[in-house]
Parts: sequence; structure tokens; C-alpha cells
Amino acid sequence: MKIHAPSSEQGITLTETIVVASISGLLATFAIPAYQDMIERNRLRQAVESFKSDLQLARTEAIKRSQNVVVSRKTGDAGTWCYGLTLRTASKTSCDCEVSDPGADNFCDIKRIIGENFAQTNLEAATINNNTFSFRRGTINAGGATFSTQQYIARVVVSDVGRVRLCRPNPLPAGKTALPNIQSAC
Repeated sequence: MKIHAPSSEQGITLTETIVVASISGLLATFAIPAYQDMIERNRLRQAVESFKSDLQLARTEAIKRSQNVVVSRKTGDAGTWCYGLTLRTASKTSCDCEVSDPGADNFCDIKRIIGENFAQTNLEAATINNNTFSFRRGTINAGGATFSTQQYIARVVVSDVGRVRLCRPNPLPAGKTALPNIQSAC
């Protein structure tokens, strides 16, 4: 009969497993809020960058087509907002960004953006929700739109000559922080 020496099996103990689980839990406690904050900032950044580039598109289309282009907006919270671009004619002075039927008279025939693509973002009310880019020089009456989330806020403004830029509202509303990396105030 052979006698075997005790084997030295490799493995992890229950104590080691509990220590690793505890450390992982602590790391997750700190990482998850930071990750959610980053997602919120990125959603807001995507919304303002999208609106900014679509305003530039509207200006370009007005000059290229030799027709005025109207940017129409509907405000709302948590992605219930929208905006659209349409050619201005004698019978069509704006469009309804909620209309999805291309045959409808008030359809946004150049482009329409639905806010649900930018969850948790708000498009705040403005004095004027229809702006028209002139085809002659791409000019427009100065204005803008303010976008926000629960914590952050940013504004897209357009000057009389059609220049579009991002800025932070001044003064900032209570409880809001300007979207990082936007230096100029408006």
C-alpha cells in the first residue's frame, strides 16, 4: 500500500473572496456616480453640438438654395422637445417638428430632430421659437436656445451675421453648472 503525501492544492479561500468582493464594491460605489455624471454631460454636449451644426446647415442651405430657411423649435423636458428646418415660402412660414408625414403642409422638409434621441435633456422656452436665415447673406435675427440637464446647462447662440457658437448662460441658474469646456459667457 502506497502512502500519499498531503497535496498542496491551489485555490482561493472564503476570506480572500470576501476581501476581493468588498474592494470591488467600494470601487463601484465611487465609479458609478462619476460614470452617470459623465453620461449626463455627454448627452447635453451631443444635443448642443447637434443644434449648433444644424443651425450652420440651415445657413448653408439658405445661401445654396437661394431661399430663406426657417428653424422651428418646440420646447420640452426629458427629451420631449424637437426642432426642424424647412424652406420658407409665401404659404409656409414655419414647420412642425412633431409632424412625421412628408406630405403634410407643415412638415420640416430639410431636417427634423426629435429630442428623445437625447434622453434627459431639456430645451428651454425662448421668446422666439422660429428663426429665419436669409438667403442673401445667411443673416438672421440674433437669438439662441438653452439646453439643460438636471445638473448642467449650455446655450447655442447665433449672431445677426449668422455666426453660431456655444456659450454658458450668464448668470447661471441656481443649481446648474455650465457644461465643461465652454469658456465664453453669453
